[in-house]
Amino acid sequence: MKYLKILILIIGLIISVTAVSAHGVDVTADTMVVANDTNGILVKDIAESNGMNISVYKFTSKDEVSHILEHSINNTNKRILLVAYQDEGNNFLKEHKELSDRIIIVDDVNNDTILDGLQSIMNAPVENTQNNNSFGLPLVMGIIIGILIGVGCGIFLMKKKN
Repeated sequence: MKYLKILILIIGLIISVTAVSAHGVDVTADTMVVANDTNGILVKDIAESNGMNISVYKFTSKDEVSHILEHSINNTNKRILLVAYQDEGNNFLKEHKELSDRIIIVDDVNNDTILDGLQSIMNAPVENTQNNNSFGLPLVMGIIIGILIGVGCGIFLMKKKN
């Protein structure tokens, strides 16, 4: 019975550790345009006609834009051009002035300002750091967790046999 309590405690700790990173992983491109339904196609057409390979994402709410802007805080390679939801972008930049070189806002949206914004965002500085995704760390963590669960289950099964 003692080992069952220990096993339950270990499993509870493992589950609580995995729930800590609830913010999620950013699956958008590092260089991107925040657009909406009215100007997304226009921005993509301007980018393609000028030979720029940039991802244009259509957002439908301020919350989504706020969420993607938060990803740029920790990701130093993230460059964002806002041609929609400019108020949200301006409010974000008021709080995070250090990101003003990687987050560019186009307030007056027309063909010329979009092209200028696209050129500016493509030339925005990024840090060339190594990718933080490492194969070794998850492997070691998986091995340790597997050993802990395996030992706990083994002890439980051995006690149950006796």
